[in-house]
Amino acid sequence: MQSEVSPGAPLPLVTTWLPAILILAVIGCYFSFLNQHAINVPFADDIFDVVKVVSDVLTADDRDSAIRVLYAQHNDHRTIASRLVYLGSYGVLGELDFRVLTFLANLALPLLVLFFYLVLRGHTARYLIILPVALILFQLRAYGIMLWSMAAFAYFYVFLYGCYSLYFLHKVSPARFALAVLLAILATFTLASGQLIWLLGFVSLLYQAAVRKSASYGYLIGWSILAFLAWQLWRIGLATPNTPLAMVDRVLADPGYYLLYTLTLMGNTVTEQSVALAAGTGGVMLVTFLALLLRPTGENDLRLELCCGYVVLSIIAMTMGRAPYSTVEYALSSRYSFPSTLLLAGLWALLASKHLKRQTATCAVAILVGCLYSLDSYRHYAAPLQHHLEKRVDNFNRGRYWSWPRPIGETNAIVNEAISQGIYTPPDRPLSRPTVTP
Repeated sequence: MQSEVSPGAPLPLVTTWLPAILILAVIGCYFSFLNQHAINVPFADDIFDVVKVVSDVLTADDRDSAIRVLYAQHNDHRTIASRLVYLGSYGVLGELDFRVLTFLANLALPLLVLFFYLVLRGHTARYLIILPVALILFQLRAYGIMLWSMAAFAYFYVFLYGCYSLYFLHKVSPARFALAVLLAILATFTLASGQLIWLLGFVSLLYQAAVRKSASYGYLIGWSILAFLAWQLWRIGLATPNTPLAMVDRVLADPGYYLLYTLTLMGNTVTEQSVALAAGTGGVMLVTFLALLLRPTGENDLRLELCCGYVVLSIIAMTMGRAPYSTVEYALSSRYSFPSTLLLAGLWALLASKHLKRQTATCAVAILVGCLYSLDSYRHYAAPLQHHLEKRVDNFNRGRYWSWPRPIGETNAIVNEAISQGIYTPPDRPLSRPTVTP
């Protein structure tokens, strides 16, 4: 890692304590916001992937039936890892509490900040680099999922598990390999795109074995075998029109559309209104990533590069799953903005830690830009979040548990059955009006 201060020299206040305190303050403000606005009401996929799954597991006739419930696909995903957390939360609390689940889901964000710290902890400007990362991650661009527990678990944790899997594969040892495998399995069974972590892990181990000569090829062979088994297990009984051949045919039929969709998803962290701005930003981010990837630094630690690559490939996978059924404008949706946001944070950390010389001055500019970006998100996205929460509260106060495109009778029956069994206890009605904006 490059630095401006010699190793072992005392670090001044401006590069250590002050940015560290500000990082904690940014995280604290975000969780204070969650505490104020999270509600104990299931929303959309919460009904089918949380309430129904937990209810069916608890009422299953035997263990095999319960395992089949956990293993059942949700849309094109296997969400076993998240479902085990829902069950664990129920086991501790004695009921499902969606405020608690919201906080558990959002805990992935400080853990991602910790990941950046662990990768950069040998860097003398680490706190100055991580402060913009925190400002990028802890803001309201992803308002569509931050208070929606099922979606937050999916989109936050698939990257948390994947990044930490790559973290432990670096300087691999038997214990670190076992942890990396476990985390790769969790990513695979959190969201469909989590399967990509096996490919990035293969690249990491191949680099260590073939280039650095620091790891045995046995790790590479073991990882490949386990990847194949995980992929096969994921596909058992899977029913989906999105087969690999079908997706390739769609891309070949309209490659320009798929490229535009991908770039829009990649750059949508900066806008919810403009396809041109999002796609342009996505193009800049993609070119930046490729340039940083191809520029030699003499570093043997490729964890940041691999994690950015994981996000890029995940965005391409999202395009394959979403583009056939929506317009490009749909790629601007808040619910799909977190990968773009994480990629922006990762590119900044990669650029600042390995490719910049005047790091203190550059970090000062990045911190200022990050502050403006974060503050603007609280100003800009408060109104749409207010509207989103108002609809949720209004539906709840009217006795409606909503999940598009299912009929209200079906969704109400699922939640009311959980209420009658003591699995979920709703708050008193009427629930007060949200106060995100005055």
